[in-house]
Amino acid sequence: MTTLPDDLDELRADNEALRAELDDLRREVEELHYEADIDACHVAGLTAQLKALIAEGDACPNKAAHPLLERVQYTHARSGETVTKTRAFPLYREAFDAEAHRLGIECPEKIRG
Repeated sequence: MTTLPDDLDELRADNEALRAELDDLRREVEELHYEADIDACHVAGLTAQLKALIAEGDACPNKAAHPLLERVQYTHARSGETVTKTRAFPLYREAFDAEAHRLGIECPEKIRG
């Protein structure tokens, strides 16, 4: 039979090990948040670029020079509603689905537009 001080020492050691593991997990979560924030910033930058390119194409008098900017009707994958997008929209869908599949996400059309 173990004595009380031995049990307390074991409990203290277990507690310290759990605290160390918790600290490691907190650091990992912070790193993941930081990486997600960087990804969000990247998306914001790319979105700004795309909006500027679309606006520039819209302002161009030679519309035939910008076939990917022509607006056409598509069906929203989740809602089934008709949406108006540029002809570049299929490029978005293809890239979204490819990345989703790479990440192990099945049926990406259920989570994208």
